[in-house]
Amino acid sequence: MEVGETENIDRRANERAPFLVIEIKGTHSNKIFLAQTENISQGGLFFSSPEKLKIGDRFPIEFVLPDNKTIVSCTSEVVWKKHYGQSGLDSEGIGIRFIDLEPDQKKVLGDWIDREEEKEKEQL
Repeated sequence: MEVGETENIDRRANERAPFLVIEIKGTHSNKIFLAQTENISQGGLFFSSPEKLKIGDRFPIEFVLPDNKTIVSCTSEVVWKKHYGQSGLDSEGIGIRFIDLEPDQKKVLGDWIDREEEKEKEQL
């Protein structure tokens, strides 16, 4: 296990919302890659991708919230990762933190997460 990789340790500082439909566009080593998120918070997100990233890598990312109006873009940093190898598919789960997310985008993201949590509670 690499430094920064985790087993089942929950170090979450912010509430998360499941976020399975969004594609992230990132630029790493002068190439664009796409990934799908698994959850998101105001502080960062978790995504899976075949892109090989290292802990400490920084790169710009961009994604659109499911409201199809809000574009979020900032610099991110890889803070942990987990390797997946199922059915011949090689992928990594990557945890990133947002480095320079603008305060107005952070608020919009937090409001969206709060609404998603309320929807989830209503379904229970």
